[in-house]
Amino acid sequence: IKILEWGFKITYLLLGLFTFNSFIYDSPIQPALVKVCLILGVLAAAGRLFFLKDYIKTPYLPVLVLFCISFCLTIFVNWKYNAGMADLKWVIWTGFIFFLLYTCDGTRSRNSYKKEFHIFADILIVLSVVCALASIYLLLQNYHDLWTTESGEVLIAGFQWGRLWGVYTDPNYGGVFSVAAILMCIYFIFIRKGLCRIWYVLAICADYVYVIFSDSRTAEVTMCAGIGVILLLFLYGRRKNWKGIAVGFFLTAVFAVAFVGGTSLLKGWYNAQIEALAQQPESEENIPSEKKVGGGESTEANTGDSGKSAASTENASASSPEQKSEETPQEPETEEQETVGRAQDIQTDVSNGRFDLWKSGIEIWKTKPVTGTGYNSFLPYVEETLPDTYVVNNDQGNYVSLHNGYLNILVYQGILGAVISLIFIGGVLWSWCRGIKSIPERDRLYITFLTAVIAVIAVSMLFLLEGIYTNSPGTFILWDFLGYLMHYFSRQTEEKR
Repeated sequence: IKILEWGFKITYLLLGLFTFNSFIYDSPIQPALVKVCLILGVLAAAGRLFFLKDYIKTPYLPVLVLFCISFCLTIFVNWKYNAGMADLKWVIWTGFIFFLLYTCDGTRSRNSYKKEFHIFADILIVLSVVCALASIYLLLQNYHDLWTTESGEVLIAGFQWGRLWGVYTDPNYGGVFSVAAILMCIYFIFIRKGLCRIWYVLAICADYVYVIFSDSRTAEVTMCAGIGVILLLFLYGRRKNWKGIAVGFFLTAVFAVAFVGGTSLLKGWYNAQIEALAQQPESEENIPSEKKVGGGESTEANTGDSGKSAASTENASASSPEQKSEETPQEPETEEQETVGRAQDIQTDVSNGRFDLWKSGIEIWKTKPVTGTGYNSFLPYVEETLPDTYVVNNDQGNYVSLHNGYLNILVYQGILGAVISLIFIGGVLWSWCRGIKSIPERDRLYITFLTAVIAVIAVSMLFLLEGIYTNSPGTFILWDFLGYLMHYFSRQTEEKR
């Protein structure tokens, strides 16, 4: 059973990573991974049924079962939109993340899952560094490409519109993944000794460079949130030292300013270099490298982040990263359009379209508040019921996501799904608050960084389709690590009894 579980987890992690890799997303590797992941998942789930009493003690497991039932009810109510079979596939994937990633063996010790966390953290760090270095290489080559798949999805790679997509289909997801990897590197620097620390320092540098040039404000927010959690928990362990607490809050503020300010300065400097290069006269000896490299149309027109981009159609392999509009951007016609970056877009709308999208989501939810619209039936329902709402009536294209994981649940599964989710979130927070008071000193760093990495993904869900209804590295991190955290507190309570 353990071999099957490990095989599934590693395969699922690779599936999530490759789903958000522009060069692999539309390749034969993707459907092959889906099949392997499904087979291993079914076998691992069947194996767990033989030892159900060992897994049934996982905290709040019945709540997650209710969530899946709510999902099925939503599918039944919206069956007429011919998306039922596609949504049933997502019930299977949701079951995998709940009952294979999150669910833990109650008979195993806390230390065994701590070792497992160390192994997967190292794997995630290696994968993040490989992707970051490949993306940085594309940046240095000033590579950019944009192409449309046979299914009509637009994929972007390299450095486009003042942002580093690199090898990722969306720089926001790549940036958040890099932030999570950075926090895990910091953890290992604390607990490990010798020359291996050099590796983690170099890994931090690679991931941080990607975060800078991804121009992802979501990544910046999650970085501040993660560091804030670490500092607050560090101070909580020394809660009688009020002077130390004041210093900690000051350091948190300084870090936030330095991180965001330093990132903006570096991005601004690089974009200025690109603009200067683009304005040089073209000749045989001095042609901007952007016209030499990449197979797609060259453009420097501004664009927003994923909050303002049109969502793609769902991938047949049960993964749904959000891509750009299906229309290929045209060459800029005026000098005013030849500005690298999206500062002008953000000045016009600081939310980059998210506020309009969230408002539209509430409008849609009010038309079907109890059971929701369903996931794959979302667009057909909106086009039939509210054809003038922003989701399907804007200059970018149709959105399949509201770019807020929590709002997605409310709209897709209605009040039933949202209330069940709130009960689960409330239970997790209650267990955490109750258990954090009595963590032994030897595990304080472990629980602190485990909480911080989970918080990074939870905060990113405020701005992305993350954690649910998608297979991504963030989904793996959230549910697998949350399972370790809840198992730790559950075993802690049993030992007290």
